[in-house]
Amino acid sequence: MAFSVDFYAEERKNVRKTALLVTLFYIMMAAFGLIIDFAFGMLPTFTAVFLSIATIQFLVSIYSGKKMVLRSVKARPFNPENFEEKQLKNILDELTISAGLPKPPELYIIDNDEVINAFATGFKREDAVVCVTTGLLKNLNREETAGVIGHELSHIVNRDILIMTMISALIGAVVIIQIFAVRALLNYLRFGGFARGRRRSKKDNTGTAILVFFAAVAGLATLFSFVGKLSLFAVSRTREYFADARSVELTRNPVGLASALRKIATVSKKLPTANTATAHLFIADPLKRKVNEKSSAFASLFSTHPPIYKRIATLENRSPEEVKKELDIR
Repeated sequence: MAFSVDFYAEERKNVRKTALLVTLFYIMMAAFGLIIDFAFGMLPTFTAVFLSIATIQFLVSIYSGKKMVLRSVKARPFNPENFEEKQLKNILDELTISAGLPKPPELYIIDNDEVINAFATGFKREDAVVCVTTGLLKNLNREETAGVIGHELSHIVNRDILIMTMISALIGAVVIIQIFAVRALLNYLRFGGFARGRRRSKKDNTGTAILVFFAAVAGLATLFSFVGKLSLFAVSRTREYFADARSVELTRNPVGLASALRKIATVSKKLPTANTATAHLFIADPLKRKVNEKSSAFASLFSTHPPIYKRIATLENRSPEEVKKELDIR
């Protein structure tokens, strides 16, 4: 590897980041509510509502987040009667011991032969899940599969799944408010609010106030959601390099993961069951967005993963441009 990482320090840092993230988010939601309340003289109505939404979303992410993710991507438990899936389970069990985890994560499968991908999720190590596509089972050899599984186990050991689950849940709370406000605004405009005619009345003034209120809530929610997503993207990009490095430490073999990433880079098919809410969890972008293969400062703001050619170059200790040319990425 071209760099070394103190994995235990990163693990502790992720726990601290999560606690700080949750604290800052609650402060942000309280500030969001206070702005609306003070602007319209409704204190503490919306402050209480927004904090309640944040708390509910936080609790849902802890107790149901894993199930919701697995359901959304249409994953199923692995079949021990299937030879390829049983072999995958053996690899997972072996690397779990190397990673020092008390028990193997649950193993799930997405039935899609055309896509090579995998992800890990869960709130803590004890309830973690590793999920792979059938395309991964059919297209990667044992060495390559071990590299990918090592990468996903690294996210569990490093507690990446903790911070990413929290970011997703908290952004989800803001999105709920955003959707509610935008729909309320559109419905108000569509079904009436302003008195028609030339005469202005008290109803006109009330309608204007309601319109401004919904527009303000929608605008602030959009702003907070945008900032939150940028934070998620930044954390997601950084953690991929750390997970690649730790995978090499677990497998003692950088070639396996580098070879797997090369095969993943050649697949052009998107994963139909993935969406923007789950894309950051995967080892490579399942939506195949071009922004993830660009290295400009602007692209970096909106990409969920670092460019695959850069990850391969780091694993092979080579020039990124050389690898990019080999992969014919434009």
